Amino acid sequence: MKDVIELITTAITYDAIGQEVETESSVEVFAEKRSLPRVEFFAGGEHGLKPAALFVMREIDYDYKATKVRHEGRYYRIYRTYQTKSEMIELYCEERSGV
Repeated sequence: MKDVIELITTAITYDAIGQEVETESSVEVFAEKRSLPRVEFFAGGEHGLKPAALFVMREIDYDYKATKVRHEGRYYRIYRTYQTKSEMIELYCEERSGV
């Protein structure tokens, strides 16, 4: 695994007057960026998603609360995960503006 990605978690808290405040925290982990399978690209498009990246990493490093990934300055939203038999996890991500 040669790439470093940031897993981003968003926590919602409330301020003194009861307004929601979003706080992001991130952790860097090693991962490998792979090409999306053609089937994933077309199936995602049928459901209104824009699949853009697939990251494979060790499952033990994954925080199941993470909703976003930052890689090489680009932000991705995790829309699904898949556990492999070899203690790895695949993060299927879409790129959206304003993520």
